[in-house]
Amino acid sequence: MKIIIQGPQACGKGTQARLLAQKYGWMHFEMGKILRSIVHSDNPYASKIKDTLNSGDLVPDELVRLIAWDFVKKNYTKGIVFEGYPRSVAQYEQLQEMLKKFNKRIDALISIDIPEAESIARMSDRRTCVKCGRIYSLSVDGNLTNCECGGELILREDDKPEAIKKRLQIYHQQTRHVFEKAKAEGIAIEIDGMHPIAEVHEKICTSLA
Repeated sequence: MKIIIQGPQACGKGTQARLLAQKYGWMHFEMGKILRSIVHSDNPYASKIKDTLNSGDLVPDELVRLIAWDFVKKNYTKGIVFEGYPRSVAQYEQLQEMLKKFNKRIDALISIDIPEAESIARMSDRRTCVKCGRIYSLSVDGNLTNCECGGELILREDDKPEAIKKRLQIYHQQTRHVFEKAKAEGIAIEIDGMHPIAEVHEKICTSLA
């Protein structure tokens, strides 16, 4: 299966994508993680991507298309859960075209929904390890300063108030339209993200059965 998980920032899509990948043995395509790894490399686009992410804007379609295509052509025979991509209808259509080349398609788009106030609260509460990228929640994990791997925990630039507002605005103005398109195609599933992680996971699995 080829699944997309989307939703507003901090809705838990990363956690649910990882759980699905583990449960079903799928590949996990995590666009945000890939882009952040490029930022810390000698890639010629590193500086531009860093500035774009920090501001809360979307990375240009052409660049994310190339990243997605490289992944799809290597893994099209496997189950894939896409997280953080596609973020616009244009990107969604590009992804469908990529998969079509291998006689594949998106089987389901899962939208995990939480109120905007909850999204802002969760994002302001989280800290990210500069070394391994693991995300912690201060309210859940305590006021930690370092990750288990030893890396420093920081508040990412794109998790600061101004960037949060911009990212949520982009989600409602662009990314949400991807759900509407998938809904028109009969493959959209809406999940309430305000329940415990295990309960949300179970509802997703049931919806895919």
